[in-house]
Amino acid sequence: MSKLLCYLLLISLSFKGFAQNPSLDSLITKIQSLAKKSPTFERDTLIIGKLSLLTERSINLADMRANDLLDSLGHMTNKISWLKGKGLYTRALGKKKDRDGNYTEALKLYSRAIETLIKADGDPADLCYTYILTGFVLNNNGRPDKCIEYMEKALPLAKMSYNTNNLCWILDFYGDYNYYGNFGIRNYKKALSYYLQVEKLLPRATSANLKADNPHCIANCYTQLGNEHLAAHYRDKALKYAQATNNRVVIFAIYSDLAEIYENKNQFAKAIEYRKLSLEYAKKSGWMEMISRAENHIYQTYEMAGDSGNALKYMKEYKIHEDSLGRVAVNQKYAELEADYNFAKQQTRIKTLEYEALKQADEKKSLIGMGLIFSLLVGVILIAYVFWSNKQLKQINAELMQKNEEIQGALLKGQTIERKRVASELHDNISAKIASLRWRLEAINPSFQTEKEERIFNSTVEALSEVYTDVRLLSHNLLPAELELHGLAKALESMVKEINSLGKTGFSLSISTHDERFANKIEYELFSVILELSNNILRHAQAPEAFIALTQIDDKLQLVIKDNGIGISEKASKNGMGLANIRTRVASLHGEIEFVSLPEKGTEVVVKVPII
Repeated sequence: MSKLLCYLLLISLSFKGFAQNPSLDSLITKIQSLAKKSPTFERDTLIIGKLSLLTERSINLADMRANDLLDSLGHMTNKISWLKGKGLYTRALGKKKDRDGNYTEALKLYSRAIETLIKADGDPADLCYTYILTGFVLNNNGRPDKCIEYMEKALPLAKMSYNTNNLCWILDFYGDYNYYGNFGIRNYKKALSYYLQVEKLLPRATSANLKADNPHCIANCYTQLGNEHLAAHYRDKALKYAQATNNRVVIFAIYSDLAEIYENKNQFAKAIEYRKLSLEYAKKSGWMEMISRAENHIYQTYEMAGDSGNALKYMKEYKIHEDSLGRVAVNQKYAELEADYNFAKQQTRIKTLEYEALKQADEKKSLIGMGLIFSLLVGVILIAYVFWSNKQLKQINAELMQKNEEIQGALLKGQTIERKRVASELHDNISAKIASLRWRLEAINPSFQTEKEERIFNSTVEALSEVYTDVRLLSHNLLPAELELHGLAKALESMVKEINSLGKTGFSLSISTHDERFANKIEYELFSVILELSNNILRHAQAPEAFIALTQIDDKLQLVIKDNGIGISEKASKNGMGLANIRTRVASLHGEIEFVSLPEKGTEVVVKVPII
């Protein structure tokens, strides 16, 4: 590390006018002391380690020096060839995005930091903490199950490295998991047992955030368990420590708890006073997650107090901030980002090959023009070169075709993975919830005042049954295991069996093919077409019977699907969104499709695709 860089570091760490914080000041003193020593690789890596910790703590506390420290950490890791340092810098960038509420980018950076730290040396303490941060992001986006997976990865590393801070964070999460209602647990005694384990470890911990947050969590448990004396003791302890260390997040949380206590006593004026203080400290923390929570709480308190004007004001602010957080299925977004990254690498390779092909083509044309002037000997040499060049072009074209096939395969694989995930989500989660809701409605034995109320109730139960049937069919056929393992024929047999179990339209199936398996894309697209057409028959055709025939004729596959229902209009067959998707899939296989439909006589669809 250069002397100039060390000098700049010393200057940046010695600014006056910032709020003093013991947990930061002690680190600054250590870094300044190291920076004055003679430059060595060992000294520089120690500085980066301390600066990484200082930067992340500054981000946690919304310290005004955080961005400058992050820049300094980036400059230093660029100057030194130390892989672990790059992993620590990437994690600090993730922490900044995490605090700003950009969870998708935070997850991406944390994942990259994990990869880098594993490649560096797999340092258990740093790797463990990165797993913990990744788990917290997933937890904040409604995936506690995935968070638990990362905590299970982190726990043996915390024990191996004897890192008290990491062990405390893991135990603290399990306390939160049992305490908060959004996890569906609310086991306050079990939560308290985890928090008390953390309290025993605190004397060996160095995290000021833990020392402020833990007594606050214990206070919450004692409040819920009815011991307000101990709750007040721990709450005061947490507030004093948080104020001493300028921990705005914990102060926000404590004021929020006090507001809730006064809400439960119907003392709304006092509750609103604490809600305002809570929102003030949430904003001071700069953490978008906490600001959103504080606005949600204060609008609900105003609503309970009957102040609809202020309730509406804060609800709008909450909605704006909540939307800015972009809560999505983060694991799905991460999978998309990973797929985009791989696809971008393939595209770059293709462009490079195309450029090389064009460059060689230009060289060939130039040499041909020069050959017209030179003698026969030069002409012979030129012909030999052209022959070689053409061979190279053929090789490049072959590589391009191979890369395109790899990209198509990767895209198909990505679609398959996503369809599996969606099918699993539909079957395990949404389908179960719909079934539960339907059963609850069916269990009700209401007394209706009018026939209209009874019709509405019965139609609601019937509609839920139809939705359940649709979701069940969709989850089963979105990507059946038979399609991957045994091919199109077996998948169709399973699909027809599933459809017929619904008791609506009776489907029959005829398959006459020479080959047991076809290309993945052909099987995937044809199955999607058949599924879409079958769903249309079930939904709209009102047909007693339907027929599916798959026939191999020379080098083509012919698919015929027909029913004896009410038919579809010519306009619908051309412009319907579902039918447009079907045409697109058939076109992707270089095939052709024909619709024949007569009112009251049913519909026949014929699809022909080449298999060579």
